[in-house]
Amino acid sequence: MAKAPRPRGWSTKRYILAALLGVLVTGVVVIAVSAVLTPAEVVFTVTNATRSNKWELHLTLSANDTSHRAWVEYHSFIVYLQYTAKGTVYKVPADVAPPAPQRPGTTTNMSVSASFALDPFRTAGEGGGKPEISVLVLAVVRFIVGPAYTRPYDVRVLCAPIDYFGAKNLSFPVICDA
Repeated sequence: MAKAPRPRGWSTKRYILAALLGVLVTGVVVIAVSAVLTPAEVVFTVTNATRSNKWELHLTLSANDTSHRAWVEYHSFIVYLQYTAKGTVYKVPADVAPPAPQRPGTTTNMSVSASFALDPFRTAGEGGGKPEISVLVLAVVRFIVGPAYTRPYDVRVLCAPIDYFGAKNLSFPVICDA
C-alpha cells in the first residue's frame, strides 16, 4: 500500500489563521502600551496668597499628579498673573522656579511672586479700584512610566479670578481649569 504524500507546506487556511493571530497580538500590544502611556492629569490650585508690600503678591501654586504610575517631568514652566482693565488683558510675568520631576500621586508646591508697582493695575478695576487677578500657568510636561516617556504635552491652565489685594477673607484652594 502506498502512503499518501505529506503536504509540503502550510495550507491557505493556516496562513490566514497565522495572519489573524498576528493582527490580534499586535492589537493587544498597542492597546496595552496606549493604556500604560496615557497622560496623567495634573491638577493646579492656588493654596495661599500673601503680600510683602503694597504691590508685591506672593502665591503658593500646587501641582497634584493624580496618577498612580506616571511621573511628571516639567520641561518649561511659566506663570503669568493676568487681569482685565477696560477691555484689555494684561499679563504680569511671575517669578517661579520650575518644579523637579514629580513622583506619582504627590503634590508639589511652588512659590510664585510678581510685582504690580509699574503696571496700570492700581486703577484698573471697576470704579478705579484694583481688579481681580487670574493665575495663568503655561507648561510643557512629559510623563514617565518606568523606562518609557510620553511625547511632550502643552498644558495651559487658568485659575479663577480673585481679588488678592482687596479681599479680607480669601477662600483657598483656588481651582484652576484647563
